[in-house]
Amino acid sequence: MTIIFDTETTGLPVNSIIDIKKQPEIIEFAAIKIDDETLEEIDRLEFKVKPKGIISQGASKTHGLYNSDLVNEKPFSARYDQLVDFFLGEKYLVAHNIEFDMNLLKYELIRLGKECQFPYPPNQICTVTKTHSINGYRLNLGKLYNILFGKEMKSAHRAMVDVEYLTECYIELKNRKIIK
Repeated sequence: MTIIFDTETTGLPVNSIIDIKKQPEIIEFAAIKIDDETLEEIDRLEFKVKPKGIISQGASKTHGLYNSDLVNEKPFSARYDQLVDFFLGEKYLVAHNIEFDMNLLKYELIRLGKECQFPYPPNQICTVTKTHSINGYRLNLGKLYNILFGKEMKSAHRAMVDVEYLTECYIELKNRKIIK
């Protein structure tokens, strides 16, 4: 199975040598699992997280989530077992700019002392990297969607919405043999 995922965060990562406490936190996680053969959706996972820190103004402006929206949500630690169950045994992990989302996931796992215990899928696919050759530069998800389908994304920058669009793109890229 393939997991296609996205995160929304409290802000942008800082230099990797900076203390983990100063790195941003995941505040929203979404993933869709698809069958590798049929490319049909098998499962999905979505949740919001109450961060320990403050969401930056820039991040809130991008995704529309504020600390006040998350006061009744569980901390990331309460979602760990659910994530493990969803990821366990899967072969591929896909994201648009996977390095960003993987770093945020790793920061959360490091904070929990579970980075080395997490069942990361062995094959990671970055749709930004895989589609660079289309126009010769990095395409944001909206531009990629427009190129593939000739229409605009209706909304963006919420985790599940972005994962749904990315799943459509991923399936089309597989069908066009851009991703094998």
